[in-house]
Amino acid sequence: MRIVLAVMITLFLFACNDKSNDEPVETKDTTVSNNEVSEESNEVEEELDHEGSFEGQITYTITFQTKGNPKEYSGMKDVFGDTVVVTFSKGQYAMEYTDGRIQYIKYLRDNYQYRKMIWLDTLYFNDASFENSTLFSASKSETDTKILDRDVDVVTIVTDQFKKFYYYDPDIYMNPKYFENHVFGYENKYYELAKSPYLYAEVVYDQLKVILKAIKIEEKEIPDKFFVLPDLITKPSHEMEEQ
Repeated sequence: MRIVLAVMITLFLFACNDKSNDEPVETKDTTVSNNEVSEESNEVEEELDHEGSFEGQITYTITFQTKGNPKEYSGMKDVFGDTVVVTFSKGQYAMEYTDGRIQYIKYLRDNYQYRKMIWLDTLYFNDASFENSTLFSASKSETDTKILDRDVDVVTIVTDQFKKFYYYDPDIYMNPKYFENHVFGYENKYYELAKSPYLYAEVVYDQLKVILKAIKIEEKEIPDKFFVLPDLITKPSHEMEEQ
């Protein structure tokens, strides 16, 4: 869930490369069909224990801070907006950017992330089992911090490209097996340690800090149809980058 914070810079570059492309997307065979996704998702779901694992939505504010030239990152707000609603359900998550150029990013049990931009009738996906950065450390510790009047602990992830600080309430349980293959952004390491969705996060790059802060938590049942992908052309993310 989500929400995958290390992807933000990459997504911004994808969006910049593609935003001037108003021509219809060339029709090709879909790389992944919805039927294949549904079948594989159902197979994995039968192997997982959903009892007690958080299901519902968490709404976050998004803040960008930069040490460098603010103009270099001014487009980030246009792409991601100020708010993201993350929906979790049985090993899947969706990040809906309510006022950005990304409509949503959905992670399904096939271990792929599917991205829908508001101006394109195409889904772009990336394999969440890969991460380009080198992991130096992943650890957790207690804190005196409160988020939404909840006591939170912190998981710290350090790589050669970024640092992540995830604050979470240990009393909100999330089954870590949902994300054990989600290496992208080292989400697997986070859930292995926290076993909980985060309520506050900072992702720190050399010149940029991305902050997500929970402002609302709503636990509720999510219908299965919420994660059904639309019948659109589906392409790997690198094809979007190359356009």
